Amino acid sequence: ADTVVQSPKFRKVVASIREVGLIEPLVVAALDRQSGKHPLLDGHLRLAALRELGHETVACLISTDDESYTYNK
Repeated sequence: ADTVVQSPKFRKVVASIREVGLIEPLVVAALDRQSGKHPLLDGHLRLAALRELGHETVACLISTDDESYTYNK
């Protein structure tokens, strides 16, 4: 995790969110009834950046698509 936080890409994501906010929402799966959580499908770097910036909540898209679909690729 330390290498991600130190990467130039991560620093750019942090700077972008700080300056213009979150443009592309995180994508989560439907609620996992056992854990009571929504598994994160896309946006791991954005989530880490949001946490570094002190965000406690963020709007997400809930995926209802087939798991074979890959976001933003």
